[in-house]
Amino acid sequence: MPTLKDMKQKTSLCIENITPKAIYDRFVIDKVDGDLVYFKSGNIFNGPHISKILTGSKTAILYILTLGSRVDRIINKESQSGDALATIIMDAITTSLLGVLGEFVGEKIKKQGIEEQNWGSTCAYSPVQYKWTIEEQKKVFKMVDGKRIGVELNKSYLMVPFKSVSGVYGFGPEDRIDKTRVACNLCPRENCIGRR
Repeated sequence: MPTLKDMKQKTSLCIENITPKAIYDRFVIDKVDGDLVYFKSGNIFNGPHISKILTGSKTAILYILTLGSRVDRIINKESQSGDALATIIMDAITTSLLGVLGEFVGEKIKKQGIEEQNWGSTCAYSPVQYKWTIEEQKKVFKMVDGKRIGVELNKSYLMVPFKSVSGVYGFGPEDRIDKTRVACNLCPRENCIGRR
């Protein structure tokens, strides 16, 4: 059983090995039609909930965030050593750190995205969240160059490094944008451990 000292050491090891980076860009929304979101850039998102989230928004900011590849390597090393509990602990720590990065960058994105008085922001929504398929990741990566911060997609559309996340915020008049508080509100899985 790990001691408090062990936990502190694993936390320090994780923090020492993160290299947080973010990249994001703004896109003008042309229209939302059914499950499809059309951008002036010619890109199209497809999904019943991403279209709901972006209905009423005039612009969207797409983002990719990462903790970098070093944390992947130290977690893999721990896993290969056979210490399953330490691996789980370090995975949980770095997942929490990625959440902190997401909140920090999200606040910066929202400040930049609210262009006019009486504008507001939607919640963030990401590929693989309820009814937005993982294949849509390739569209996000076509619009935002993840390679600039060292993030790529593998053949299964998973991000590498693993401790990375992508998503979108919509922006527009407060009285027209979607009011979903968090993405979890759209999902029926009430017992999900990640539910907020």
